Amino acid sequence: MPEQQPATPLDINIGAAKTYIPGFINIDIDEKAELVLDLGVDKLPFPDNSARTVVSRHTLEHIPNYLFALGEIHRVLRHDGELLLSLPYVTRTEHHLVNPYHLHNFSELAFDFFDPQLLKGSAAEEGDTTFRRVFVRFNYNGYFGLAPRLYRVWARKHLLNVVRQFDIGLVAIKDPGQPVDVSRERARKLEARLDALKSARVPYPALEGQRQAADLQSPSGQGSPSAIASTRRALGRSRSALKRRWEVHYE
Repeated sequence: MPEQQPATPLDINIGAAKTYIPGFINIDIDEKAELVLDLGVDKLPFPDNSARTVVSRHTLEHIPNYLFALGEIHRVLRHDGELLLSLPYVTRTEHHLVNPYHLHNFSELAFDFFDPQLLKGSAAEEGDTTFRRVFVRFNYNGYFGLAPRLYRVWARKHLLNVVRQFDIGLVAIKDPGQPVDVSRERARKLEARLDALKSARVPYPALEGQRQAADLQSPSGQGSPSAIASTRRALGRSRSALKRRWEVHYE
């Protein structure tokens, strides 16, 4: 008997232990998530071709069998469905290569192994997980992002700690005989959608309640966890404004 398809295509957020995206199905191994799964072992409980968007921020590097997770993501995505990822860059030593919970390394080339026009088939592989890249965006350290493009490319290939993290937008290929949209216009739309989804993330209610309780126990707002968090957010916004000048789009 065929699986029942949802009336509306699903939107899925993978890696939702601390924050979730309203309107998405939020999945993580942590019990705070709306749907608790071990993504390296458990199949996603959705029919084939039922999702239009899967978004994941700094999660794939933690999953021991990330190829299984990626295969499940591909299975539930419809043809030309979007996979939006944020990942630590392979040559980032601080907080990545030294992190014992980071099990895999990624760069802009990592997903070329799932594109039949690029590196898919170059290794002894199993499965039909197939994606095509639409955009990649680098978040550079310091002044690397202000350098000429040729130097940025050279630095990424030969130096450590050039790129802090990167965002990548992929589309699923389910039917090789049907086209997928990898146009520049699609790239801009996916990039804007990823940014919107990052901004849409909110803490789970229990976490927010813990913050409020800590504020009430504090003798004054000054120096309280919420005041410190507010200051950090303001600094983060300032840093983000600077980082935007240092990002490279659609390389």
